[in-house]
Amino acid sequence: MRKLVVLALIAISILIFAKNEVYVNQTETGIRVVTRFREIEFDNNGNLRNVFLVVNQRTHIFESDGDGFNLLTPDGSEVTAVVSSFVEGEEIGSGVYSGDVSLTYVYDNGVKKTFTVKNVPDYLMIVNIETPDTLTLTLPRVWYENNDRMIMDYFISFAPKGKVLSLCKTSSNSVVGNEIEVVGKASVVSHMGPYKKIFLKKLFPEDYDLLIEQIKTIDGTSSWYDPVFYPLVWFFWWLFEITKNFGWTIIIFTIIVRFILYPLYHAQTKSLIRMRKLQPKFEAIRKKYKNAQKQQEELMKLYKEEKVNPAGGCLMLLVQLPVFFLLFTVIRYFQEEFAFGSRFLLWNDLSIGGFSVNIVFVLATLVASYFNTLITSQDKRSAWQGIVMSVIFPFLFIGLPSGLFLYYTVNTVIQLLVTYYIYKRYNIKGMTTRELLGLRSKG
Repeated sequence: MRKLVVLALIAISILIFAKNEVYVNQTETGIRVVTRFREIEFDNNGNLRNVFLVVNQRTHIFESDGDGFNLLTPDGSEVTAVVSSFVEGEEIGSGVYSGDVSLTYVYDNGVKKTFTVKNVPDYLMIVNIETPDTLTLTLPRVWYENNDRMIMDYFISFAPKGKVLSLCKTSSNSVVGNEIEVVGKASVVSHMGPYKKIFLKKLFPEDYDLLIEQIKTIDGTSSWYDPVFYPLVWFFWWLFEITKNFGWTIIIFTIIVRFILYPLYHAQTKSLIRMRKLQPKFEAIRKKYKNAQKQQEELMKLYKEEKVNPAGGCLMLLVQLPVFFLLFTVIRYFQEEFAFGSRFLLWNDLSIGGFSVNIVFVLATLVASYFNTLITSQDKRSAWQGIVMSVIFPFLFIGLPSGLFLYYTVNTVIQLLVTYYIYKRYNIKGMTTRELLGLRSKG
């Protein structure tokens, strides 16, 4: 126990708290802006050139084909004569900014274009145009033209591969294809990132329902599990609006769901307990009948007499596993929000993973799994097998965002408490640490 405490204190002392800083650097071909979850490249003409998502891995979601907020004259030629450009923001280091970053490009004839990359989880960028003449501004597509949608002053482009959305809200209703006409001043709110309804609800609450109806008409935007998935997403978000903290939201969410699923777990554990009580009779049948077919016949008779379904525990487990992974996906859905959420106990950012930030969760999971294994084991062999598995499994998750690991840890602790309650209720005794180590025989 002393070693565990020491390890926990070391882990606490080296916890890494990620910062939501924005990095800007000049390249030969333009400017690169890197936010927490996105990498954006602008060319020397002041146009959006490439966009990469860097949530879990670097994924290319946009490459300009003349649709990177390019400015076009009435004859179709591009405005390219950049007179000057500059970067604005709260700089805290060389090319490092603590908040929003603005890139401004000034062209001939008084034309000015400004990109403001917002340091928020919603993949948001504001584009402002000033021009004394009438120009055309192109809006970015992330897929082919047949996936475009226009509604009121919104332009929508959706890529089924990766479920990426480019949505632009313009300051006029003159959206034609992926272009708008600019006279004097114009502003475009650009959201380009993974398609998540929670972002649209936050960014465009007044038009959310209309946008969702339009997006639904595009192939690949819906999944078969959406009728179950999204109610859980909105329930999770509702809890967050009450707690104002994602750590406590995850804990409360997990407790509530496990409470709802308790009948399934109770039925599974009860089935395993009944099978455990019949173990002496199973051994007697195997000793009495050497013929495998005869053994099977007698075992089936025993199951029928005792009214036990040998597959009962497995069936209940199979029902619970999809639910577990669904809840896992729900929490993962909020990964970007975790990065900008409030601090939870030792963790300033629940969106990052790794040994240093997850070791506390690993230790808590190992302790809970250890005692759960002792409660449910009948002999040293099965106990050691369970302990080995419980040691290996958490380390497979060590790189996951700590918010997901928090869910896994809370789930493991709840399982220990429920198992202890059920086994105590049915007067089933497990093993002790002394029995596991062979210091005392089980009697």
